Amino acid sequence: MKKNTELKTISEKLFSAKTVLLFPHTNPDGDSVGSCSALSLALRAAGIECYVYSEDPPKYLGFMNMEAFTKDWDKLQNPDVCVAVDCNEYGRMNERAEMFKLGKTKICIDHHAHDQGFGDLYYIDEDAAAACELVYEVIKDAGVEITKDIANAIYTGIVTDTGSFRHSNTKAESYRIAAELFDIGVDHTNIMVNLYENKNLKKVRCENKAVAKAIFFADGRGVISYLTSGEMAAMDAHPEHADEIIDRLRDIENVEMAAYLEEREDGIKVSMRSKTDSSVLEICQRNGGGGHVKAAGCTMHTTMENAFAIIKDEMETALS
Repeated sequence: MKKNTELKTISEKLFSAKTVLLFPHTNPDGDSVGSCSALSLALRAAGIECYVYSEDPPKYLGFMNMEAFTKDWDKLQNPDVCVAVDCNEYGRMNERAEMFKLGKTKICIDHHAHDQGFGDLYYIDEDAAAACELVYEVIKDAGVEITKDIANAIYTGIVTDTGSFRHSNTKAESYRIAAELFDIGVDHTNIMVNLYENKNLKKVRCENKAVAKAIFFADGRGVISYLTSGEMAAMDAHPEHADEIIDRLRDIENVEMAAYLEEREDGIKVSMRSKTDSSVLEICQRNGGGGHVKAAGCTMHTTMENAFAIIKDEMETALS
């Protein structure tokens, strides 16, 4: 854990401010969107002017209340507090980082491993299964009512980051919070249908193509695949349509470690997963990224061919 304060102090700072701007990481997922949705709703309920300065969230998360989300910087300039949520480095904000720096107080709430603190106040707990678990505590400390919309957002973050409570990062606390959210009236069935039973056809095509191209090695314990920008364009697909490919690769029988590479304008986006004893965090850290022991990623500024060779070699070494 990396922290220079407690969540209660962060809660007091946030809920005593007049204006707050929240920042999820680039290519926001269920946890980053859920965290920002829940926290923005709680702050607004407390009478605080709050916006979430974000890229467009994935369409499959559209069931959440995202009334505070905006790409318009003019909505709120020179905020009292800027908060990086589910994000602990400027590189994961892209150009929005310059806006984050303008906050009079800068705060980080996150659960990704990092060597140092981030912001004026930071609380980075790698043992938390999701940033939403930390946001839940911040809202509870403030004494703000957790409405059904807030509960749905927090539950979504926990569900997506634990893989529906399947991943090894799932702790007893994850179940305790989920139980409390059920008591509030979280819409479990609707959330699960939207997350897992309502797949866009483009997403299915991306997954099928990547799985068909997969290369297995180390006696089938390693698997790696990729999609080029040309292949994505041919399917009229966007990054959100490929965000579950890495899970499909990891889920294959006998696979211990999986990697998926995607060609984007800013480089080769690498996503990695492992099942039991193997760590993918060190591989991604050596290539400029980060994350968790069994779920990590990085962006490599090289050709697809070179990135593919480097990641595959790293995986073979790790699996040997």
